[in-house]
Amino acid sequence: MSCNDLRYNCDVISSLEVIWNYMKLNQTVHVCDVIFGCGCSNLDIPVTCAELYKKGYGKKIIFSGGLGKITEKSFQKSEAEVYRDIAIQHGVPSEDILLETKSTNTGDNFRFSKEILEKYPVQSILIVHFATSERRTLATAKAILPDYQLFITSPECTFQQFLTFLRKDVSHFNRRVALLVGDVQRMIVYPQFGWQVKEYVPDAVIEAYYILKKMGFDQYIYSSSDILKLIKKNHLNISDSEFFS
Repeated sequence: MSCNDLRYNCDVISSLEVIWNYMKLNQTVHVCDVIFGCGCSNLDIPVTCAELYKKGYGKKIIFSGGLGKITEKSFQKSEAEVYRDIAIQHGVPSEDILLETKSTNTGDNFRFSKEILEKYPVQSILIVHFATSERRTLATAKAILPDYQLFITSPECTFQQFLTFLRKDVSHFNRRVALLVGDVQRMIVYPQFGWQVKEYVPDAVIEAYYILKKMGFDQYIYSSSDILKLIKKNHLNISDSEFFS
């Protein structure tokens, strides 16, 4: 089913807002040993990292990211390198920026950065990602980096600002909503794989997921066969009854 132009559909917008309110954690920002910028297409993230660094919220910045499914078409170099250049432009000394340039997903951001973290006296990490990625990113970090104190924040953005930004382009709106719908599924599936810590997903969020899926925002949803392939590939022991599709 094609989403067509659903940017002003009331069911789409109300469902999207339910998921936004679930994913955005609104944590108090804490001073940490390291600021950790997760790479993606959002260029406000390195600016926010630079601002936090200059305010004393971290002594070093780690930018993590190679090229993902979106940035491989728009970036000429790794996400981490693009972020580094922006942070330097905003006043961060290059010697205080560390790079991980191979990861292509959130889990690998943290897995591939562990070696960097272990070289420094790091106990606490302030993660920076986009607002809609906060909950899933923190759940992922907790599974992969359980020995660290972990906090998360994002560039300042309200739901209305997010919506205004998405509505500028139909294809961008459809892709971003579909990505967020896929993230809801991952909040349930990935903990079964050990890739995230388990988080409670309210019924209202599940309902919003199904509404948006039915409307055609399903490009990033795993089918049951996709999940079976993941289970086989990763040698996992999970029953069919635990699938969420």
